[in-house]
Amino acid sequence: MRGTADRVLTPQTVEQIREIVLDETARARGVSVVGSGHSYTSLVTPAGRTLIDLSGYRGLVEADPVNMTATVRAGTSIHALNRQLAAEGLALPNQSAIDEQTVAGAVATATHGSSPRQGTLSEHVVSARVMTADGQVRTITRDDPEIDGVRVHLGCLGVVLDLTFALVPGHTLRKVVRRRPLEEVLARLEEFREVHFGGFWWYPHTSQTMVWTAAPTDEPPTSSRGPRSALLAALCNNSCPPPVAGVAHHIAARAAGRAGTQDMRCDEALLHHLPPPVQGTEYSVPFSRAADAIRALVKTVREGGLRISAPVDVRFTAADSAWLSPSRQSSTCHIGVTYPVSRRRPEAWAGPLRTVDSLLWEFEGRPHWAKVHFRTGEQLASRYPQWDRFQELRRAWDPDGVFLGSYLRNLFEH
Repeated sequence: MRGTADRVLTPQTVEQIREIVLDETARARGVSVVGSGHSYTSLVTPAGRTLIDLSGYRGLVEADPVNMTATVRAGTSIHALNRQLAAEGLALPNQSAIDEQTVAGAVATATHGSSPRQGTLSEHVVSARVMTADGQVRTITRDDPEIDGVRVHLGCLGVVLDLTFALVPGHTLRKVVRRRPLEEVLARLEEFREVHFGGFWWYPHTSQTMVWTAAPTDEPPTSSRGPRSALLAALCNNSCPPPVAGVAHHIAARAAGRAGTQDMRCDEALLHHLPPPVQGTEYSVPFSRAADAIRALVKTVREGGLRISAPVDVRFTAADSAWLSPSRQSSTCHIGVTYPVSRRRPEAWAGPLRTVDSLLWEFEGRPHWAKVHFRTGEQLASRYPQWDRFQELRRAWDPDGVFLGSYLRNLFEH
């Protein structure tokens, strides 16, 4: 959401953060914490509010190879954390598709990778320090009943200061990418339950997909991606306008060839290209309904004329326990659709994404918190059995709604 903030402050210490939280002017107008700006939704509503930019409050606090944990300040990017952990011979158990987000922002929105053996990144949080609206710092561990409320908090419980993640030893993944017909992939979708990591991209306006899997290997990492990968990125990342997307995707599917294999550092193997400015929606549907949901989307694209300009991204996660996680208590398939942002038609994305939103909602879908959706709080509450419990926690920690911007207020109070 666009808007002019009253103030944007960059504290570097806990005391400076407390001064902002307790400032009467800031409290009256509202306080929001700024991440790295990768959310398509309006979780941070700037207009008239005080924004806390935690880019000055970052860094690895401690890596503990005995207990296999790492404590990191909230403003640290996932990219920086991965580099620091790799230097220690350690790694996060999973990795989101991009790594520019702050760790606090990624956790707050249930950002995820693609492993049917693991939940969202939030599931790897074993403790958190949070400054609540009264200026107190609460330390929540996995033994506390609130931990699953804090794991996906949407920024409205307070200012997350530090997070402690469970780790695994650093390792290499062998990533295999191959072209397969879409209907063959959907007919054998159960195979994705068995992979270490994996997912696929459907090239809209074609019958083809690119399937990728990644599994541990003892081989050392090999060289970086070559020119073919750059070509595919140019053809498939929304850089082609919608009217020629179909042609571009046919070319991309042919250029991709039948297979490619590369051994990569574990976190780097799970990254994908960061697209140019887009709006995007992503829905998480139960694994058992995924094939039917994707077939319905294909039919809508083909018969409804949706000129989607980038491959539809399909990923998987295991069930997890966070109260507001789209993967809560259900093996999940995540279906992501993006649409380019056009200066000449700035709202052109709304119609196509609304269509996708309506379709996937009917398959028991839950929208990604950081991406576009068109659901009300009442509708979302029906999909989250612990919605009221989260509401109770939010009111207890922030009774005056200091951290509740207009977007979240509409979700939680209407």
